[in-house]
Parts: sequence; C-alpha cells; structure tokens
Amino acid sequence: MMNHSTTSPDQELTIEVCHGPQCSDIGGRALSEELEANGMKSIIGDCRGQCPNAPLVLVDNRMICNATVEKVRNRIDDIASGAFPSY
Repeated sequence: MMNHSTTSPDQELTIEVCHGPQCSDIGGRALSEELEANGMKSIIGDCRGQCPNAPLVLVDNRMICNATVEKVRNRIDDIASGAFPSY
C-alpha cells in the first residue's frame, strides 16, 4: 500500500482503483494490473456509486472518471507540480 500525501507533493500518493462490479466489468481490475506494470502501485477500492463513469480511480482522494493509465499519470504529475493541490 502507498502512503497518503498530506504535506508535500514529493510524497507518494494513494492510488485507489474501484473493483466494484461495474468498474470491474469496464476494466477496473485490468487497470490495476496496467498501473502496476507501469510502476504505480494501487489499492483495491470499493464502489463509490460512480458506475456510469467506470472505471473509477481516486488519486489522493480525488476522482478520475473513465480512468486510464495516462489520466492517472497526468493527475500524479499535476499534484507533484502543484497544479492540482494535494490534500
């Protein structure tokens, strides 16, 4: 499991991938494997009721709808650069 960033953007962020039924059917579980293959560890998340936006990923507790590896990487880069503030 990754550490949740609370103070600075250079800390590791939590990447949570929904493994609920709809997200899994649309590719959530496969996305977890793709993230791992790209050096990004994730944790399994529960359904957040965003089924029409599947697969859902939360990076630093911020949602990414219709998530892809590229969208996750972009969010991480945005948080690290300060363009998207970390909690």
